[in-house]
Amino acid sequence: RQSEECGKYDPRTRPWYQAALPSTISNAVKPRRVIIMLDTSRSMGEKLNARSEQTKLSYMKQSVIAVLNTLSPNDSIAVIRFAEIPRLVNRPSQVPPYLWEKASKATVANIIDIVNALEVNGRSNWNDAFGFAFNLINNSLESNAAIGDESYCDLENIAVLFFSDGEYNLPAGATDESVVSFVSAKVTETENMGDNHVHMFLYTLGHNDPSGVEKKISCAVDGYWKPVLQGTSPVNVTNGYQTLFSTPMGTDAFYNYTTWSNPYNFTSGRLGYTVSSLVYDRNVEPPRFEGAVGMDVSVDAAIRVFNGTLLETEDAIKRITRNITVQNYNTTCDQQRINLTKCEIQSIRHYAGGNAAVCIPEKTQTVSTTPATLPVPVLNATTNITVAPEVDGETDGLTDFISEEAADFFEDALNCSKAFVQPCPGYEEYPTNLWRNVEMKDLTYQDRVCCEVGTNEPSDDCPKLDEVASTKISKTAIFGILFASLVVVEIVGCYFCFYVRKQRANT
Repeated sequence: RQSEECGKYDPRTRPWYQAALPSTISNAVKPRRVIIMLDTSRSMGEKLNARSEQTKLSYMKQSVIAVLNTLSPNDSIAVIRFAEIPRLVNRPSQVPPYLWEKASKATVANIIDIVNALEVNGRSNWNDAFGFAFNLINNSLESNAAIGDESYCDLENIAVLFFSDGEYNLPAGATDESVVSFVSAKVTETENMGDNHVHMFLYTLGHNDPSGVEKKISCAVDGYWKPVLQGTSPVNVTNGYQTLFSTPMGTDAFYNYTTWSNPYNFTSGRLGYTVSSLVYDRNVEPPRFEGAVGMDVSVDAAIRVFNGTLLETEDAIKRITRNITVQNYNTTCDQQRINLTKCEIQSIRHYAGGNAAVCIPEKTQTVSTTPATLPVPVLNATTNITVAPEVDGETDGLTDFISEEAADFFEDALNCSKAFVQPCPGYEEYPTNLWRNVEMKDLTYQDRVCCEVGTNEPSDDCPKLDEVASTKISKTAIFGILFASLVVVEIVGCYFCFYVRKQRANT
């Protein structure tokens, strides 16, 4: 959809998209438990990169607000700011035990206001911050008030999103190894409490060093790391988190699932419903969440179908969709468990953070098939394979494709056949950042979709793909060839007549 400001229209915040999310389907589907950790130490006030006017703090704020806006009221949320001392942003004076809370509209709006007002101060103590976060998680898991859902399933999928610039100052004597060991122990402790699964996402703002401690943590706890310099919109930086928590909906249990939203105001101002469904790419394992598709139904049309008032129509739609959900999508705990294989974890690592985010296991010998375009690696948990693709020399992080050479390398090093996606021919001719949609403004339909209306012919502005371009000769070219041929025939005919006459005159 067009918007004056790039990214202003975010479909993920619209009611029709929210209605398709797993945690809004029924009480049988477990809500998300989301813990967000924000480094607000002094170094976060520095520029994101040398060419940017944006600070690490301001970029982090935009990314976090985008995550908050996609939560459903069934989800739970806790946002922790930390420098030397960790605190809940919306309850700085709260006494233990610290708990997450429901992500109601009022709670989310309050947290967003506070996040927008955050300022940098002090040094960075990661151990205290992680200790605070996992104490909050464990307290919440033991609290009926914090769990507060009616699901028969004791399964808990917990997301921990950690934003920092990769630098810590405290405690004195802390090393990368001690921090990794501390976090690993906390994850193990929480998961041993019950059917709990902690999924850690670590974002390094302003650096892309794959030997850093955040990458090491991700490899140690089966987590996900993303370096952030530039080229990635803040609203897309957490794409790995969104993808991972959508994987249960990509299983056969939810195949062809559709849902109806509650009535809401369309952007046009009209009241209506949207029937929506999630879309997955099943050419990769696990099936890759791509987005949602929806079809609008105006309230006026729905009322005519059900022949009742607005309230009667709304009740009828809820009753029908509830019956369908109970009959077809009464999922079990196993169907909702995010329990990926090592290859599937690597696949989402690559999708979220590029080649550098992939964790290469230790091996006793180097890989003989390493292509020349990739540095020969020391095969350990923090290997930097390569950082690609790039935008102005820095990682974009949104393109999931890898080269054929990289595919061979990953296959040899990881033995993963479908974890990584190779591009179709000609893909580089098309945009990869769909948030730059303002460039489409005022263009005709033909120019937007690259075809002439009602025909199979490409428009004049369509990119010409060497691999897939049509081999047919255009009508204009055919006319030109015919015209040129007639001219040549006429010239040859005239010359022949002149030559014959001249011969006759000589004789």
